[in-house]
Amino acid sequence: MQVNQCMLIEPFVCNEEDNIVEVAKNLRSTTLRHIFVTDAKGFPKGVISVMDINNRVVAEGKDLGAIKAKDIMTRSIDVFNIDDDLSKVCESMLKKNHVMDAVVKDSRMIGIITVHEALKVARNHE
Repeated sequence: MQVNQCMLIEPFVCNEEDNIVEVAKNLRSTTLRHIFVTDAKGFPKGVISVMDINNRVVAEGKDLGAIKAKDIMTRSIDVFNIDDDLSKVCESMLKKNHVMDAVVKDSRMIGIITVHEALKVARNHE
């Protein structure tokens, strides 16, 4: 089984050069609490949560006009390929306690896989 057998969430992304105010506005417009940060080619480089904006920008009194997504994003993210083995993806997500991770095809983010979806598909194919 591969990741491509899972239903992916539409990618919710911003560019690493985007101003943090625009990122916050995008987050406000969705039920998701995280936004993936991509480079100019669409490859995921990090993730920003609502808490990151609060703790790394607002609580520290930083100049909102000067902060870009790349300045506060968490860089240690997992990125899976659409053709990756689903059991390995499940194992990795559970081990790292990840709720969702980025999925790429041809080095461009195409969606978000949730641990719930990955486990559901894996269990249904046992």
